[in-house]
This record gives sequence, structure tokens and C-alpha cells, in this order.
Amino acid sequence: MSNPYLAPPLAGDERFSALCELVEEVFDELEVETVLVYLIDLVKSSVFPFLAEQFSLLGDGWELAESDSAKRELIKGAIELHRYKGTPWAVREVIRRFGFGEVEIIENIYDWSLDGSVFLDGSRVLGDGSAWARYRIILKDAITNDQADNLRKAIRAFAPARSYLESLDYQEAAFRLDGTKYLNGQYNLGSISHG
Repeated sequence: MSNPYLAPPLAGDERFSALCELVEEVFDELEVETVLVYLIDLVKSSVFPFLAEQFSLLGDGWELAESDSAKRELIKGAIELHRYKGTPWAVREVIRRFGFGEVEIIENIYDWSLDGSVFLDGSRVLGDGSAWARYRIILKDAITNDQADNLRKAIRAFAPARSYLESLDYQEAAFRLDGTKYLNGQYNLGSISHG
């Protein structure tokens, strides 16, 4: 029995023909979507940890991606995030991809003058102009202390190496004491400092 997929010297050998038939059966039953792991929208969630390791996301805040859709978005954007690592864009983008929305980054929080361009709202500190690398991130929504710890690690991985995160602030976020959040140490009121 000769097989058209085998080279002529092997086609006449029954052992190689049987092996070729077995391989054809296995490949015919194989779902192509499970093999094409770079089609992130189609891949099964059980593959996510392997892709996260391959794209160097473990330890860079991967723990913050709680839903499958957040993990998919993070994996899809991993190459671009690493390309722009060390820029404010990468910090904003990693926060967006984790599902925390838009943020405001206030850089050089210690250097400002009383010329009316800066409001005295607590986002900047008058004084040490030599601390130019310190910055603050203003979030739109309140986050838990656990989320803040993980977010701080992710930001540290994608922020400029020269910069130092002073605090994550969410003073603008509505924080209602309506029974949905408890003052049991899970949340802070307004700011989570670098501590």
C-alpha cells in the first residue's frame, strides 16, 4: 500500500504507511483552534498561564487580571506593553488592561510654583524640588488594599526605573457607606501611599 505523503523509498514499507495513516487520523480529529494559541480570542482559558509565562507577564501584575477577558486583553497587548515599558503610556495602558479605567498621572509632584497653574488640592507637595522623580496616580474608582498591592507591583514593572510611585489616590471616587464596602481594613479612604 503506497501513501502519497511518504517519500518513494518509504512509501512501499508497510510500517511507515501504517504510521502515516495513524498520524492522519489524529490530525483529522484535532481541533485547529486549540493548536493556534496565538488567536487569543479563541484559545481556552486553561492555556492562559502558559501564555502569560511566555509573554513575561507573571510577576508583572498578572495576578490582577481576575476575569478571562482581562487576561485575554493583557496577553494580546503584552508585546506592545513591553515595547513601551518605562513610559507613562505603558503605566496608563497596564492600568486600563486590568480594568481600572482611565487614570491621571501627576509627575514631579514636589516641583511647582505659586503661579496659579496648580491647585492646592493635595495632589502636589510644596517643597523638595530635588524629588523630581516622584509621581502620583489618581484613580477614578476605589480599590481594595490587595488590589493596590498588586497594582503597585505591576506599575513598578512597567514604570520608568528612575521614577518612584508616591501614592495611588482615589479621592475623587464616590465611596458610599451603603453596606457594599466595609471599613474592616479592606479599603482605605482616599489614598494608598507607597508604604
